[in-house]
Amino acid sequence: MVEEALVEDVPAQGILKGHSDELLPGLNELAEGIKLWGAAVGIQINHMGSLSGRNPNNLSPLEIEDLIESFGTAALRMKIAGFDLVEIHGAHAYLIAQFLSPHTNRRSDEWGGSLENRSRFALAVVKRVREKVGPDFPLSFRISGDEFLPGGLSLAETPLIARWLVNEGINVINVSGGGPQTREWTGLPPAFPRGTLVYLAEEIKKQLNVPVIAVGRINDPVLANEIIRGGQADMIALGRALVADPHFPVKAFGGRIAEIRKCVACMECRRRVVDLGLKLKCSINPEAGREGNFIPPAAKAKKVMVVGGGPAGMEVARILRLRGHHVSLWEQEQKLGGQLQLAKVPPGKEEWESFIAYQEHQMKLLGIHVNLGRHVDRQIIYQEKPHVIIVATGSREIMLDLQSQGGPSIHTSREILGSTLPEGKEALVIGGGSVGCEAADYLTEKGVKVTIVEMLDRIAPDLESNVRKILFKRFEEKGVRIYTSSKVTGLVEHGASILQDDGNTVTVPADYIVISVGAKPENSLVREPGLLPEGSEVYVIGDARKTGRVMDAVHAAYWLGMTI
Repeated sequence: MVEEALVEDVPAQGILKGHSDELLPGLNELAEGIKLWGAAVGIQINHMGSLSGRNPNNLSPLEIEDLIESFGTAALRMKIAGFDLVEIHGAHAYLIAQFLSPHTNRRSDEWGGSLENRSRFALAVVKRVREKVGPDFPLSFRISGDEFLPGGLSLAETPLIARWLVNEGINVINVSGGGPQTREWTGLPPAFPRGTLVYLAEEIKKQLNVPVIAVGRINDPVLANEIIRGGQADMIALGRALVADPHFPVKAFGGRIAEIRKCVACMECRRRVVDLGLKLKCSINPEAGREGNFIPPAAKAKKVMVVGGGPAGMEVARILRLRGHHVSLWEQEQKLGGQLQLAKVPPGKEEWESFIAYQEHQMKLLGIHVNLGRHVDRQIIYQEKPHVIIVATGSREIMLDLQSQGGPSIHTSREILGSTLPEGKEALVIGGGSVGCEAADYLTEKGVKVTIVEMLDRIAPDLESNVRKILFKRFEEKGVRIYTSSKVTGLVEHGASILQDDGNTVTVPADYIVISVGAKPENSLVREPGLLPEGSEVYVIGDARKTGRVMDAVHAAYWLGMTI
């Protein structure tokens, strides 16, 4: 299934459109290009509704009829273009869903009010689409099984709507979730367990005699198989899982489960597209959005020494080995993963373990010689005599000059996430960026009362909007105290003094302090004179070059690996 095509010409950057016959050549090229590889291809058709200025409550009856006709014409256009199935998008916060939901549909005519009236638009769309494409062409309908919104659409109504849709000509029901004010349910952040929405499909399936599709944080073929075998659904829809690894189905059917690069639900794809208006990228798959690229063989095989076994080091080692270089990987710790070993600790971040496992498996699969517990020094480098040295040694946290003479003990966020917690029931986290907030979240899960102090006017500005929404909800539930536009000016016996932007000073209790004000590159390997052989081909990547996100490290490593 490819992305939805809009049935009306509205301003929408980077979205496929299907509103005009002028688009047929491109749509046909897309459909045939996919089918060349042996796959059947479906496409969603959609209207953005009030998101594009067409509020369902303000539409005239004539405009409604025109939109129904637009859906029918668009569906026929997709059939002509060569698509094997059309899915009508009636979920989330788009036009059809806005008609279905009592939360957004405030009409008092035949298009609003009762369930029958609110469903009238969806059913009319399906009827017209069926008339256009004929009786035998497969049609799917995507519905929010529950909007998780007071006064919104819920499982009390959606099974009946699904039955009506099937009676009108729908062959498959695709069950999603979420609504206009609950978008965290439409693209589930990591706080939601795998398969969170499956029960919606299961309940609707009980009412139908057509196949039902389940969706929502299903990034593991074993889980997908359990859902189908258990009768909860007939099919599984994969979204971000295919962005992270487009070969997911092939690997799954081939029994190559360990080779699947599972989506970690980091939400960077959504942050870029929805929050920032940028092109889609994936933190762990640098090829996402660049599917025309291929990994070329190296012009000359070289002996490469990669120092550092974090995400950047393992990614560059993977690409270099695929290109034919002779690669060894050196890590001073007893396990691979680097900072991901800490990133996976906070609540909802456990999925990072799967990426570590994927990268480790790639090292074994490709025959990359991995050296654990080995601190690379001058002697090792001169013994190895590599043609190329890649430094991927990560970063170290920035410390603050705080005196603690009988006051709270001082720790870094990495120490907190990587070892036993200090004694005490109250903690002060200095720094309200993503790392500081995740450390605070982790502490609250351990029963610690937390205060966050941040110099900027907001905390966690670098988190995706839905992740941030859920985090703030947990902070509110756990009673986390937050001081923005403030700074710690000193420590006292059982706490710290905080200067606020209005000039007032407050004292907050704390048994220990957690410093999370950023990190700086750890690249002493290239800074120490005489450590590297003169004339060596040396590269620095990841946090060792410039601290940033996992995406920055993995992507930089990929492209470096493509150039050596």
